[in-house]
Amino acid sequence: MKQIGLLINETKPLALEAAERLVHAYASRNDLCLLTREVVARQLPGTLCRASTDIEIAQSDFVIVFGGDGTLLAAARLVAPYGTPILGIHLGHFGFITEIAPENLILAVDAALRGDCRIEERLMLQGVIQRANTSPEWEESPEETLVAMNDIVAASGAVRMVHVRAQIGDDLLATYAADGVIVASPTGSTGYSLSAGGPLVHPAAPVMIITPIAPHTLNARALIVPDDETIHLTIERQTRDVVLVSVDGQLDITLHPGDTVSVSRAPFNVRLLTQDGPNFYQKIRSRWHYGERILG
Repeated sequence: MKQIGLLINETKPLALEAAERLVHAYASRNDLCLLTREVVARQLPGTLCRASTDIEIAQSDFVIVFGGDGTLLAAARLVAPYGTPILGIHLGHFGFITEIAPENLILAVDAALRGDCRIEERLMLQGVIQRANTSPEWEESPEETLVAMNDIVAASGAVRMVHVRAQIGDDLLATYAADGVIVASPTGSTGYSLSAGGPLVHPAAPVMIITPIAPHTLNARALIVPDDETIHLTIERQTRDVVLVSVDGQLDITLHPGDTVSVSRAPFNVRLLTQDGPNFYQKIRSRWHYGERILG
């Protein structure tokens, strides 16, 4: 029996409507089981859906994500360690990662069930927080491991300048006086990093991007490094404000002076099911009007 995981942004009525269409379309099949969280299973009709744990969903044959890019980012962190492919249904405002339109939902799922979809692998980031243990509440604190699809960011929690020492391996790169520092994957190059002045990077490129946020100097620019490097970001002692390490803009953890977050390529990729939609170059041209002249 095929097991399909459903990860749905329950706050979006369109996401629940699309999931209902899926349930109705496959209601007569007895070789399928749809696994979803209990809060969603209660809202979907019939007996095709089964309330399941996140781990059970992540270990499905493939997972369908109903929502925008934010929903897919959260799904990627859950699913990627298991190698489970993700089919993203675009129900958000922009949808640079999710690419299947709702009207093509059943066709896309049929193709996935037949094995007719391509699998596109994207680099994931792994961050390890090492505490300096300079205050009593952090005594003997264990290392914390983070996983991100887009970016891991060390930044001020008060939108004020922080001091972050950046090392690549054993080599000192810079001590940034800035609002923070972003380490982005190629997929994340179109997100926060781009807004902070970072470059556009093809999602298949084997690299990571270091982008300072509003640096207090003119000679600190974004830097692209190979994906086999480890980037260490240490909060300098003179930093007074709260510093947060943010994962894909969705999870925040407080850092203290002396703490380090070490970012490297994760030991697994996220696997995206794709069809014959627009490629990266077509997306940046059609959605961003990249390189077009503005005529007055």
